[in-house]
Amino acid sequence: MASGSPRTRRWIAAELAANAGLLAFALGMPGIASLRCHLVALAVGQCLTAFFAVWTVHHDCDGAARTVRGALRARVFYHMFFRLEHHLFPSVPARHLPQLAVRLDRAAPGLQLARVL
Repeated sequence: MASGSPRTRRWIAAELAANAGLLAFALGMPGIASLRCHLVALAVGQCLTAFFAVWTVHHDCDGAARTVRGALRARVFYHMFFRLEHHLFPSVPARHLPQLAVRLDRAAPGLQLARVL
């Protein structure tokens, strides 16, 4: 956050405040068990992010670039398995990685060999 623009810093502060407010509301109000269950599910999902977004695409790579593609898989996992594209261009947002993959396939067809369908 220290290197963001003032607008970005305000947005991050607003998100943190909204999250803290929702958490305080959910934990402080009696009779909202469904909201508490939802927050627990979100926390568990957050804890599993490292497994799904990092380990599953980096294990058994032996240093070789590997990317996992497929329209359904890409949508289900929010384009997080475009490992090769991400490591070549880390500043590209995840939502633009499919377009980047198409451009890389045209520019360097040999990189397709490094992917897992």
